[in-house]
Amino acid sequence: MSEERLLALIAADEIAYWRLLGIEVLHAEDGLVRLRLPMRPELGTRRADVMHGGAIGSLVDAAAGAVTATARRPDDESWAGQATTDLNVTFLNAATTAVVAEGRVLRGSRSLVFVGVEVRDEAGALIAVGRATYTIIRRP
Repeated sequence: MSEERLLALIAADEIAYWRLLGIEVLHAEDGLVRLRLPMRPELGTRRADVMHGGAIGSLVDAAAGAVTATARRPDDESWAGQATTDLNVTFLNAATTAVVAEGRVLRGSRSLVFVGVEVRDEAGALIAVGRATYTIIRRP
């Protein structure tokens, strides 16, 4: 599938929560997505220079959801949506700069997609890893 088609499926500017956080789509291809979350004081903890874990967790979920969308085939008219059924995030380091999440489809079926996500800071340090399971909602 073309990157243009995948970017249309992800449609970051149509997701209000992504706009609120400032999530940007950097790259999309079948089974792989990269999203960026800029650091700003509103995303900080009590220390405004350290990104809140909730923001990083939201980025993990966003990357997992975006890469799940790449599993949708253009001729699949039964696909009515998707929903997170399981999300796990392990925090490894503090983030004080923008972070980039790379989501990869680990395995997918007609009804479930399993995703792995790595989050790195601007220097390439591993900040967090995540796993998510998405259910595919089908039209009857």
